[in-house]
Amino acid sequence: MKESGRWCWIVSALMLAACAAPPPVSVETVERVVEKVVTATPPRKVTAPKSLTICMGAEPETLLPGGTTRLAAAHVLEALMDGPMDNRDYDYQPVILEKLPNVKDGDAKVAKVKVNRGEAMVNADGEVVKAERDLELDQVSATFKLKAGLKWEDGAPLNAADAVFGYTLLKDKNSGIVNRYLFDRTASYTATNELSVMWTGMPGFFYPDYNSAFFMPLPVHLLKNVASADLKTNEYARKPLAYGAFKMKEWIAGDHIELEKNPNYFRAAEGLPKVDRLIFRFIPDVNDALTQGIAGDCDVITQDALGVEQVAFIERADSRNLLRGYFTASPVWEHLDFNVTPEKAARPRPTFFNDVRVRQAVAYALNRKEIADRVVFGKVPLLDTLIARAHWAFAAAGALEPYAYDPKKAEALLDQAGWVKGADGIRAKAGQRFAIAFTGLANNKPVETIAQVFRDNLRAVGIEVRFDYVLASALFARGREDTYLSGQSFDVIQFAWRNDTQVPVNLYRCDQAPSRANGFIGQNNTGYCNAEYDVAATGYFNNLDRDSRIKFAQTALKILNRDVPFLPLYPRLKVSASNPRVLNLKPNATHNSELWNVEEWDVKE
Repeated sequence: MKESGRWCWIVSALMLAACAAPPPVSVETVERVVEKVVTATPPRKVTAPKSLTICMGAEPETLLPGGTTRLAAAHVLEALMDGPMDNRDYDYQPVILEKLPNVKDGDAKVAKVKVNRGEAMVNADGEVVKAERDLELDQVSATFKLKAGLKWEDGAPLNAADAVFGYTLLKDKNSGIVNRYLFDRTASYTATNELSVMWTGMPGFFYPDYNSAFFMPLPVHLLKNVASADLKTNEYARKPLAYGAFKMKEWIAGDHIELEKNPNYFRAAEGLPKVDRLIFRFIPDVNDALTQGIAGDCDVITQDALGVEQVAFIERADSRNLLRGYFTASPVWEHLDFNVTPEKAARPRPTFFNDVRVRQAVAYALNRKEIADRVVFGKVPLLDTLIARAHWAFAAAGALEPYAYDPKKAEALLDQAGWVKGADGIRAKAGQRFAIAFTGLANNKPVETIAQVFRDNLRAVGIEVRFDYVLASALFARGREDTYLSGQSFDVIQFAWRNDTQVPVNLYRCDQAPSRANGFIGQNNTGYCNAEYDVAATGYFNNLDRDSRIKFAQTALKILNRDVPFLPLYPRLKVSASNPRVLNLKPNATHNSELWNVEEWDVKE
């Protein structure tokens, strides 16, 4: 009989006995055996620490914030320093800040200030100069408020004093900071209270990204006696004090970096981070990285260890549940520039593309989808203009008409423009044969693929194309009339631009066309000039209100779409991979590192 059944029978019998007639009274000794039921306490379940191994293409040279642009350092720093803000989908997102300032809320302002002759200012070209005369200029300021309760890993509070200290220590030219652009254009950076700091730009510096002008905090209690020039060699450059989800445990040079959970992370109450340990390994050989990924020795393989060449392999591994592939559009985008005003170049060339109908014809003649399929395996969308669909301003593009592959429409436009096919199928006009050069980077397979599709597609509508492959040193040389870009020494040229949070409408302004007058320094190598476009571009950059800027961007992008001084192709591809057990890995187009949300990463049990 089961123990529970036994006890139920005994209890029932006792209850029945209690209802019967009482027996004669007698005294007897009763020996009672009492059984005690003991319920065993199950052993406490011990959860094994969770860890993830991240395989990168290189070892960081330093972990000094801002001390390098290499991705390897960015990956580790994302785990150590959460924020201060993220740049996702072409827009900034606050992390350790309450919010980002904006002019509508009043925590960002533009004021007129007087600048005396000889004082520092920023001119129309964005250069820091001394005023040649007394002026009145715009000055932008923005106030940032830190979240309450932030701590460094050692428990010390992180506050406005640390933010100002970080700016003060790093602005010194001996600090080793790579990008000095914002430091050099900052007039002041001061604490207004324990949690707030105010950034003020130099007079004339109309900074559209003012809401990102918050400098990386550094722990004043730890580094107050360290000179700027000593930062690069200080222990801090290899073991920075963390305020993010993880803190440094060890860095074994040439082998690995190990981080452990930071109990003072400001989101710890949310159960973050979800894993206890991160191990960063350095694997420069892509085949080794993939082999170890499939073997389970690498949980995540970052983009700097992989490339487009590995897409097919990763897809096969993904189909067998050996790896998960992540294919993300990059902010770097490929495009073609037409020489719109070759007759105005320092060394004039034939006028093939000074007619908008011809440029539109080439846009219709080129099968851009075939190019993207062959170069990036169709993993990224074609571009409709000079910003991606994920950009905050893309909605401003409105009803842009994309140039779909349509050879018949291309031929009709070429006919209208007076280019007539000859007996050999090549068009000519006024004795000028339509034979052009495609200029691009030498020894580059993607460029060669673009060029081949371009040649074949244009030959089909009557345009002859020859290849002009040149070294990077020649292709990107600027500042002289005998260069490809500055001297407009090309018919069609192919290269890439990089986008960020702003719409780069300045690229095609009239005053950006290189010429003797501006020392051939303008970036508008097409020579395109449209007064209506310039009004929209100027309005966009001379305005800090986002709604107004969207309207100006809408006008500018529609004009570019109509006039086609350039033809967008596709964004480059960022390739990452992970073990299928990894959860919440979300690579983003504009955030450099895949680890932007590493605190949310988890592993399947």
